Amino acid sequence: MKSVTERVYLTDFILACVGYFLFVGHDSVVKHLAETYSIIQIIFVNSWFAIIPIILYTQTLHGWKKLKKANLKVHFFRSLTMAFAIFFAMTGFYYLPMVTMYSIIFLIPLFITIGSVLFLGETVRWKRLTAIIIGFIGTIISINPFGAELNYYHALLALCCPIAASSSYLIVRKYGHKENLFSFLVYGKILMIIFSGMIAVFYFKPVPLDDLMLNASAGLMRGIAMIFVINAARHLPGAIFGSITYVQIFGGVLVGYFVFSEIPTINNYVGNIIIIAAGIYIVLREMQLKKNIVSSTARHPTIPIKKI
Repeated sequence: MKSVTERVYLTDFILACVGYFLFVGHDSVVKHLAETYSIIQIIFVNSWFAIIPIILYTQTLHGWKKLKKANLKVHFFRSLTMAFAIFFAMTGFYYLPMVTMYSIIFLIPLFITIGSVLFLGETVRWKRLTAIIIGFIGTIISINPFGAELNYYHALLALCCPIAASSSYLIVRKYGHKENLFSFLVYGKILMIIFSGMIAVFYFKPVPLDDLMLNASAGLMRGIAMIFVINAARHLPGAIFGSITYVQIFGGVLVGYFVFSEIPTINNYVGNIIIIAAGIYIVLREMQLKKNIVSSTARHPTIPIKKI
């Protein structure tokens, strides 16, 4: 008979996997809708529905009181940089094969490490640095910058995603250590709606009911996925949680192939094997050093994990 801890781990492991597949589902809907609507409009509409499960989650755990102590300046700049990250991510998913874009997203740990050294004065051991460099090489192999089909402009836009996301994380690392989980979730989504709405008003076009429902489903998937992943990050050992993030690559391969007829190349396979191997090594290495690596392995690496 399984212990309570084992059952909790199993439940959170399954929910984390479901959460990351929901992210893939969200990205797939965005890729489809971007054929018709501007990315910024998709983000704006999407965010209204993403906030619904977040509100329910906050209400269930009685988190409203904890919002009063929030540092709005931290949330403003964290949300602004994350808004740019999401914009570039969605743009990348539209223009690039899904598996290639996920390879680019996994550059986030590299940029976080570089930023931590440059702006936070942290020390990075050579083993971790070597693994990150190897992961970066895997990304380059997967992207295949010398391939005839690659559009460099689209690739550069996509590369802005991990840069912006890493900036968001570093802001939280430096200034947001006193913030709580609910403030990041609630203020993050509210500010996302405000930022995207200020621009979407200039590009907005009428949306038929079927497309509205499709974008609504994507927003709900995103909100639910964030909750599932964050809960798993709070409970699971880092080595287990960190390795789950890579299901997005497999999900991207499956959806890209069956939905968008994107056939992965040899470069994609080889590059992503290298990325996954390097990433798992980093997770296991940091576990040996007893560091909290959860916040830098989640898809949204801007939420410090604290017990509620």
